[in-house]
Amino acid sequence: MTKVNYLESAPEPPLTTNSVGTDQRRPAAELPLAGIRVVDLTVVWSGPGATALLGDLGAEVIRLEGNNRMSRQASARVTRESFRASGYHGGTYPDRTPEPRPYDRTALFAWHARNKLSACCNLETPEGRQAALDLLAVSDVLVENNSNGTLEKLGLGHELLLQHNPRLVIARMPPMGMTGPMSNYLGYGPNFNSLVGIAAMDGYEGEPPDSAGENYHMDEAAPAGLAFAVLAALWDRENTGSGGLIEFSQAEAVMAEVGEFVIDAQLNDRAPAIRGNTDPHLLQDVFETARDDRWVVLSIRDDRDWAALTDAMAGLGEPDPADRRVLTDGNSAEGRRLHSRRLRDEIARWVRTRTADQVVEQLQAVGVPAGEVMAEDRLLADEHLAAREWFVSRSHPAVGRHRFPGHPWRADGFDLAFGRPLPSFGEDNDYVYTEVLGYPAERYQDLKRRKLVTDEQFA
Repeated sequence: MTKVNYLESAPEPPLTTNSVGTDQRRPAAELPLAGIRVVDLTVVWSGPGATALLGDLGAEVIRLEGNNRMSRQASARVTRESFRASGYHGGTYPDRTPEPRPYDRTALFAWHARNKLSACCNLETPEGRQAALDLLAVSDVLVENNSNGTLEKLGLGHELLLQHNPRLVIARMPPMGMTGPMSNYLGYGPNFNSLVGIAAMDGYEGEPPDSAGENYHMDEAAPAGLAFAVLAALWDRENTGSGGLIEFSQAEAVMAEVGEFVIDAQLNDRAPAIRGNTDPHLLQDVFETARDDRWVVLSIRDDRDWAALTDAMAGLGEPDPADRRVLTDGNSAEGRRLHSRRLRDEIARWVRTRTADQVVEQLQAVGVPAGEVMAEDRLLADEHLAAREWFVSRSHPAVGRHRFPGHPWRADGFDLAFGRPLPSFGEDNDYVYTEVLGYPAERYQDLKRRKLVTDEQFA
């Protein structure tokens, strides 16, 4: 494959003042994690999302990727015809076309691959295992979210790695932890959401659990928590001189986010209800507007919100006596709780006569929390996000020029990193093997000749 500089067609945009400060910002070399090297052995979402955050802070993140397995949620042999027949990853490629090099073109990989490097390394081979050991000996952090025991099978268990490099911070993300009767369970976010109780409360109102479809909340919750744990471990290393193991059970991390329901079960012997879009403390729901497939959500917190809403609804004309009685039922918190369904039906009738913009503008003007349920096309056109320059326009030969999601936060004094949007498979082989590892040219060329190091991923 011809070596391509993925930034040639995408020069860095000029710096603009961020929303929290106007002072001189630090260059990339002075970002908080500049000089920290992270080895990335992650897959799917939760692990790659965590290493993306570390890269945002300036760490050098090197993905070690085997060319003998599917490591980017896309097989090398996916074609337009094959995914049309199977539906697998349909629509996540530019123009719905996987070829060429589908593993460089998937949206799922692209969103979390910013700032990262890619080096081919088949860990199942002696040469690949030795390269990984050599790299980890000169690195600061290892992050992996494979099934429990995977590193041990590869001869890369954390105890061995810490013998080679006592300063290494090893962050492991087993779904159910490294010990206990469920520690070897295999699965993805939706499976473990069931085990930790989230699926029991996730569904449409009045329907069975999990009726709202797949929920990947465990994958969503893990990245920030893992990145924070790594920062804490690096800070501790500054004081102790030693690295160590971070055991980050993803199931336990996400279970902490539903803690009030666990406590409620103990205090009141009560299981959470399946509420759909509603809320146990507010009169709330999602309502369809006059335009097809445009929805709004609104919340009534107290009597003042209810009075403001009913005043807005009265603008359509005097309700008939039956409607007036229904609306009167909402004049108290107890009434809104007892008659929630009927009140929401009346609100739905009113919302359906108006556009999303009309509903949001009218209710926000009188202090009622309301907003549109924004689909991706609406987010891309959103004036607020545009004013804050949140989306980052970048170019990549495999996918073309697009806007990529921005960073989750901003800092006073420096911009977070956003280099090339994603690495081509094996793009950084030369740098990793010759500069970082210092392999002699003869050794490196031998690995390439034997296809142990390559820039092509095979299924």
